Amino acid sequence: MLVKIKTIIFLLVCSICFNLQVSGQTVTQKSKEEVSITLSAEQAQLLYKNEQEVKKWIDELQTPGVIIDGNQMTFSKEALRLINEPNYLNEVYKDIYSPEDIKESLMKGEYTKAIWKLIVIYPLAKEQVLQYIYAFDKVMPSDKLVVSAFYTYAFFDPKITTIEKGKPVIHRPDIFEDYLRRTKEIVSYIAYFRAQEIEKK
Repeated sequence: MLVKIKTIIFLLVCSICFNLQVSGQTVTQKSKEEVSITLSAEQAQLLYKNEQEVKKWIDELQTPGVIIDGNQMTFSKEALRLINEPNYLNEVYKDIYSPEDIKESLMKGEYTKAIWKLIVIYPLAKEQVLQYIYAFDKVMPSDKLVVSAFYTYAFFDPKITTIEKGKPVIHRPDIFEDYLRRTKEIVSYIAYFRAQEIEKK
């Protein structure tokens, strides 16, 4: 599963970034390790556009669905969907998530949703969950993904919250606090894994 996560993200990023036609390119071999490709203006523009789309996509993945600023709450598109579409809300949340649920989210490119499901199952499979989540760190900061998933999905979990007049009202702060504790613990482990990698180098 860890390899699948890495492969899916890598292939997605590569397919977006390197969607260039080969015709009209000049390839120059500078050394055994280095190759230079001269792009047409059109290809360079397409590459730049694709790069911007990837950056936007990564920013969206790292942006929480609910942002609290003083007494104001700002909701993302996903959060608004959870508020306004009861069928979607029921589709997203389950009492128990299986590895198949996580795989389904990953295959659909719903990485934040997959991370949320991993947060929910975290106490039961800590080591596996940490491995899966930390695999994202090769592509984007996995701690930001974890925080984003928490602030997108914890607020709308029917075990915790009811939607009243288009706003989440928390009735089970104890469950919310437990998810927050898990999130903080996962983020701490990510920081530890990064420090271990630096030490190895």
